[in-house]
Amino acid sequence: MKLNKLDELFLTNWASLNFEKWNESDIREDFIAPLLRILGYSKGTINDIIREKSLRLSKPFHRIGRKNVSIDYIPSVRLKSFWIIEAKPGKSKEMDYGDLLQAHLYAIHPEVKAPFIVLSNGWEIRVYDALHVNTWDDAIYICKQENCFETFAELKSILSADSMLDYQRKRILQVVKNTFSVEIDENQLAAFKNDVNRLVNDSYPIVRENVRQLRLSTWNKEKEEARKELERLDLKLLFVRMDIPTRAFLTPAMEFLRRVKIGKQEEKEQLIDRLLMNYRSRPHGIFRVQCCYILLSLLDEDIEVKPSPYVKSIKSAFEEVTLNNLRYFSHSQFAHALCHLDNTSLRLAKKLSLRFAMDQLAKMTEEHNRTLTTEGQITHKQTVAQMMVHLIGLLGEALWREFCSSSSAEEIWDGIWSLEIIEKVIETFPSKSYPDGDSDLLFFESYGRGFDMLFMGTWDIIHGNEEWLIRKGISKEIISFSRMDREEALRSIPPSKICPNDHLLEESKIKYLMNKYAIRL
Repeated sequence: MKLNKLDELFLTNWASLNFEKWNESDIREDFIAPLLRILGYSKGTINDIIREKSLRLSKPFHRIGRKNVSIDYIPSVRLKSFWIIEAKPGKSKEMDYGDLLQAHLYAIHPEVKAPFIVLSNGWEIRVYDALHVNTWDDAIYICKQENCFETFAELKSILSADSMLDYQRKRILQVVKNTFSVEIDENQLAAFKNDVNRLVNDSYPIVRENVRQLRLSTWNKEKEEARKELERLDLKLLFVRMDIPTRAFLTPAMEFLRRVKIGKQEEKEQLIDRLLMNYRSRPHGIFRVQCCYILLSLLDEDIEVKPSPYVKSIKSAFEEVTLNNLRYFSHSQFAHALCHLDNTSLRLAKKLSLRFAMDQLAKMTEEHNRTLTTEGQITHKQTVAQMMVHLIGLLGEALWREFCSSSSAEEIWDGIWSLEIIEKVIETFPSKSYPDGDSDLLFFESYGRGFDMLFMGTWDIIHGNEEWLIRKGISKEIISFSRMDREEALRSIPPSKICPNDHLLEESKIKYLMNKYAIRL
């Protein structure tokens, strides 16, 4: 196993230390704890560390004068313990057989059953097989401070979380090889082969289930961490999370709902006022969809607010938001144009990314995945689509901001038509498929031409709620929309304005946009 930069930093520091005045606590906290991190173990992870585990000794052991003992560290590989490590004071460079006997007692305890024992006083690290050790000289491996640069790689191959299981299997195979080195009955060899094949076949579903459970636990952990992160955000940043088109999830909206539900009446009203203020500004379609979901949920739970300059009632706010989303703000030429700019920006961003960034992102993804451990390949393997979605989001936002601050609807339409001219040029280049057969699940290529986020996202929220909408006395137009099937809804998306024949994009403008967004034709 090769050393990395972190290993080298650890070894450089180790080689400089004088342990003569270090007690057991010093060795445990300032040497062994960093060692465990280097070996891939960390508290609260799948490769957890149990610290100072207290064990109650049964009567046969009481004659040593103690009824309870405590183990310094029990590292685990995927929550299963394979070794213990005991700290010893550094006043002497040599540990002794008594230290080993004490650690051996801990390792074979019924609550532990660790196959390996590790002792360290800072000056050296000694590894023993708990099942076969008889004398002090039976160490499997010794890594000393004086030769750590030469010996640490081997120690890491024995103890690290990434290689411990493989090392154990190799030792088992060596034992098997030794037994057959003196065997004379071929039938025994054949029987053993059958046993091994049966074991391997029986283990496949176990390994697959381990992979499934690891992915599930990682997903649940990351989901919980993301939820807690949203809880910590201030309202302004929460609105930013609700306004990312390439993250079309309702989790930020759910966090906003949580704040409304737990808030005092005055806080509820302030939150909803702020929501409607932001809705009426210049957000992306995804924010407006999340607003529809929030207001529908508040209406469903009969949460009400006092009338304000921004909100007359939850019902009126829900109807306003839903109708505006479905009509593309037909009453406001400016807001209507912004809805189509949102579609065009994202559609063009995806077309640009798929044509000009695929090869580079595939290379970056491959390089990233090569650095991952086996566990990392299962839990955090990067895909080209994941990186592509991030790029599409950044580029789409840049294209949107190029024109969304315009002062009139006419300027925004000029921007949309300019992007569409570039789009026609881009479409002459072949689009590229994902090399790993993945998909980004983004449908921006058809935005404004048969599918979109604003209209269809709103339809997704109200569809199937016809009876509930009727009971709440909601607008007949919204109820009518909710009755549409998907194909009918797709045909009802407000069309984009056709670029007039006399619309010409200045050559300087197209060159500016091409250069700005790194399009080399």
